[in-house]
Amino acid sequence: MPVFVVELRGPVLPHPVGSPVPVTVTVHNTSARRVWAAGVLDGSEDRVRYPHYVPSVTYEGRAVHAPRRPEDPLVGPLRPGDFRELEPGEAFDPTGPGYLPLTTFGAFVPGRPGVYEFGLTLSTESPSADAWLGRFGQGEERATVLGLVGRVPRETVAARPLRVEVR
Repeated sequence: MPVFVVELRGPVLPHPVGSPVPVTVTVHNTSARRVWAAGVLDGSEDRVRYPHYVPSVTYEGRAVHAPRRPEDPLVGPLRPGDFRELEPGEAFDPTGPGYLPLTTFGAFVPGRPGVYEFGLTLSTESPSADAWLGRFGQGEERATVLGLVGRVPRETVAARPLRVEVR
């Protein structure tokens, strides 16, 4: 049974062609214990660092928008403030204050009518704790940050796809 459940929400009514679709994200702690999590950080969306938040947009079964490839995979240091503790049943917005938006969703503008499907996969299954760190400037917070990384449950979960009708 996964610890995290990722939920996507969007417009209930048909959305107009030519305007970005507002998509919100919520990560729920479905376990019976407190857990630690981190939201979207620089490098999360394009898989340069963990946690990975990998969005997708499909139309008629084909990918129409995906995360960009990083030109320079440098990311800033991971900080204790990048983590938050979630009580059982508690949820948070991983794109909210202190975190980054998912640019794949924000930059996508549907160009034709139809049904678009938005997806998001969250992965905390890093090969090592170092895969969470930035490439420079970790400094004196390294031990604290690595301790927090060790408290994040390791799993990969996908949100139920969000279907949005565009007219």
